[in-house]
Amino acid sequence: MNDRFNGEYFLKRFKGKKIMFIGDSLSLNIWQSLICMLHAAVPNSRIIKQGLNNNTISAVTFQDYKISVMVFHSLYLVDVDEERIGRVLKLNSMRNGDHWTNNDVLVFNTWLWWYRRGLKQQWDYVNDEGRITKDIDRMTAFRTALTTWAKWVDSDVDTNRTKVIFQGISPSHYNGTEWNEPGVRNCFKEMEPFNGSSAYPVGLPEAAYVVKDVISNIKKPVHLLDITALSQLRKDAHPSSYNAFKGMDCTHWCVAGLTDTWNQLLYAALLS
Repeated sequence: MNDRFNGEYFLKRFKGKKIMFIGDSLSLNIWQSLICMLHAAVPNSRIIKQGLNNNTISAVTFQDYKISVMVFHSLYLVDVDEERIGRVLKLNSMRNGDHWTNNDVLVFNTWLWWYRRGLKQQWDYVNDEGRITKDIDRMTAFRTALTTWAKWVDSDVDTNRTKVIFQGISPSHYNGTEWNEPGVRNCFKEMEPFNGSSAYPVGLPEAAYVVKDVISNIKKPVHLLDITALSQLRKDAHPSSYNAFKGMDCTHWCVAGLTDTWNQLLYAALLS
């Protein structure tokens, strides 16, 4: 077996296992890619798709291999509770962990929704250690929530049975200055990857360093799927205007496309 993705080998190797992606629409993105890659390898395999847990979980089961590949929708990993004052983002609370621990592979992701404001913000107040405020520095909140997740991994996950992976920060492409094209405001006409002779001009986003720092302090083994730098180069790999929302999407990724590369890295990490 070499390190190239082999869908049939993957299904046989993980026969009877449960793999869960947990996070926002970028978790959905990599999940869809993996389902397609596995199905392409065994196109005649019997498949069941289900919505579980009030449709917070989408599950695809390859029946011939008894392997389930699931995605759990969670924007922040930590809780958002409806209370009398409104929706409260609770940075120190993560009750959904009960739905996650009973799986063989967990792939976590969050960041996309932390800096959203106005109508797109999915909370009205923040609760940090009992202090309720109308807003908070978003990077501080992100670090606090990730630390809550990290403590949960150390206390609640049996890493002898369950492999824990964090899907690194996925970059977007709405500012051409980042790839030496000032004035370009999205990825619409981008046909080629960034082709600089050195690293991506703006370097890694701050959130990527926060992720690495938090993971480095977890006592149990957690693998970082380090996709940020390679994805920054792919300004050409987004749906742009070709999507169901009729808007400009330079956040998500075409399937097939870059997310297949993420899954190639995931495959190597799981088989190492």
